Amino acid sequence: MVIRPETSEFIGNLERHANRKLNYPQEVAELVDFARQSNAIDLFDDAIFHAKFITKSYGVMKRIGVDGDGYDKLSAEFQSSLQKVTTVLKVLLQHAPGEIGAQHETAFFSLNQESLPRLMSLINDLALVKNWRLDGKPLP
Repeated sequence: MVIRPETSEFIGNLERHANRKLNYPQEVAELVDFARQSNAIDLFDDAIFHAKFITKSYGVMKRIGVDGDGYDKLSAEFQSSLQKVTTVLKVLLQHAPGEIGAQHETAFFSLNQESLPRLMSLINDLALVKNWRLDGKPLP
């Protein structure tokens, strides 16, 4: 898929803003462009909201540990948000060309030992997009 030039520029600006390279810059760019093309920016915003929650709650869960106060509730909310972000991303990918949707399905959503760490890395990238938006910066 050809990424729009403004989306490519956005990815570069996002990486500079975050002061790090994205794990999956191509995939984030594709999601942004799919959301734009299908007039589903609200869905993308929902995905980045849940991504931000997931990354923050994961850090808290690691810090307090399994026996920590509130861990069970936070873990349940984490799982719920993980399901929501996965569902929203799959909806966005319905508009993707067949091979791209299939690649994302295999890489991120196949629920195996390899795909979960990749999904978490993609979610971390999407959380950076949420930080970008929280700073009042627009999507391309």
